[in-house]
Amino acid sequence: MKALRKLGCLALAAAVTMVLPACDDNYRPVANPIITPGGQPQTEHYAWVVNYNPNGPGSTTEIDVSGDTNLSVNSMGLGSIAEAFPLSSLELFVANKGNDTVSAYLPTLAGTITTISLLAGSRPVALVSAQNSAMYVLNSGPNSACPTSGSLSIIPTASLSVSNTICVGNNPTKMAQSPINGYIFVLNQGDGTVSVVNPAGPTVSTVTGLDPNPSSVTASADGNWMFIATQGDTSHPPVLDIVNAGAASVSATVPLGVLPTFGISDAILNRFYVANSGDNTVSVFDSSMVNVSASPAMPLLATVAVGTNPIGITPLADGSRFYVANSVSNDVTVVSSNSFQALTSVPLPPGANPVFITSDPTASKVYVADQSISQTTIIQTSNNTVSGSIAAPPQIATCTSSCALQQPVMIVTY
Repeated sequence: MKALRKLGCLALAAAVTMVLPACDDNYRPVANPIITPGGQPQTEHYAWVVNYNPNGPGSTTEIDVSGDTNLSVNSMGLGSIAEAFPLSSLELFVANKGNDTVSAYLPTLAGTITTISLLAGSRPVALVSAQNSAMYVLNSGPNSACPTSGSLSIIPTASLSVSNTICVGNNPTKMAQSPINGYIFVLNQGDGTVSVVNPAGPTVSTVTGLDPNPSSVTASADGNWMFIATQGDTSHPPVLDIVNAGAASVSATVPLGVLPTFGISDAILNRFYVANSGDNTVSVFDSSMVNVSASPAMPLLATVAVGTNPIGITPLADGSRFYVANSVSNDVTVVSSNSFQALTSVPLPPGANPVFITSDPTASKVYVADQSISQTTIIQTSNNTVSGSIAAPPQIATCTSSCALQQPVMIVTY
């Protein structure tokens, strides 16, 4: 099977050469791998949308970035909710919460879909991999290996089967991995803790000194730090806890806005963005200047007013702007990365309820998962207008008219 996957990747590279002669309940994970086959001055780019189906198998929709066209729809397992590529890999993994499986396949080659079984009751909700050798699956439910907590399953890419299941905290919902040492930080919503997993051990510890109600966990652009946004309580204000990626204790904190819900690192500008849904702002930090002995431990560059209830942020790969999806005002705020001024607001269709936003590696398109209207909206960054949309597939595959559609929940691009 591994040999077949290698041959598949080689076939994809050859195909590109021939074609291009010039060349919580609202889970909002974050993944935007930029994987370039190499050897060409110009490459094709794609977006994959995971669609949740409340009445059957979920799916992935493959979108050609250059033409905004729906290339294919692939059926996944029940309750498809998250997706990820291993580092520098063209094999897409999809977590299926409803039937305790992970699907893996080579999408652009229409390859065979491998179904990887997890332990019964696992209910996977997230995937992450900062390395080539393994995919890590976050399981929100108890199973036979971890009957009183959630767990982390390890899937080696060579075998495409679970090699180990490691216990973490209660009802884990999000995780992030440091590309420096491979440590995985797991946010456990059920008990308000963050577990630190060293897969090489494996060993598990719990972050000490954590502030109340952690809501997101993200690796810094250089991988040396883990940023944990906490919402606080009546006695503690919202703060960003800064943890050394090789440690299990909070080294410093910096203030945040009200009800922070989402964080993302910008590898181009070495910044860190936090969406504060309670006061409709985005906090922008200079993550190249982390100094836990200084005050502040990380400089705040700006606090930007955006739309109502921001839930996601995507910085463009050219470093010019970042785009913020706002779930209540149903729009996307475009912000200059230089002046930190909101340049414009791109309206989404009425009732869109965006739950995820990302951009492509050429900085030409922004993709928004509009869960409530079952479509992916495409924004053209050259003029900040909606250039098209891709409808999610029907919930029932044989339906031909007046069909209830699946719900897009996540998008990755390369």
